[in-house]
Amino acid sequence: MGFFRDISTFGGCTAGPAAALENMRIIEDEGLLENVERMGNYLNERLHDLAAKHSIIGDVRGKGLFQGLELVTDRATREPVAESVAAAVAADCMAHGVIIGRTNRSFERHNNTLCLSPALIATQSEIDEIVDAIDGALGRL
Repeated sequence: MGFFRDISTFGGCTAGPAAALENMRIIEDEGLLENVERMGNYLNERLHDLAAKHSIIGDVRGKGLFQGLELVTDRATREPVAESVAAAVAADCMAHGVIIGRTNRSFERHNNTLCLSPALIATQSEIDEIVDAIDGALGRL
């Protein structure tokens, strides 16, 4: 049992804190928070452009690289699309090599939000690829 001695939260396990400290060092040394702010603003701008193009997008919301697109049948009433519509958009993006998330059964009738959370190291071209995939999927529906 000697090798299991550091698995308890209260047992003085140092592996978790050591990993966390190294992760924080990398975030600081590589300027990842600055990238999140810069690329998050760019992503938000691109998503608002997409909303101007597609009336199915009722709202764009988020912060940094964590953004969401709410899909609706009517912008005025904000009536959510069927869950199958959001699933179809996510599936189409996946078929084109881009993985996006979506709310899934969080609330009855309100599983209509596409969820984006690119990596902290995302580049402008990768953001473009994500948004272009969503644009294509919405155009094909």
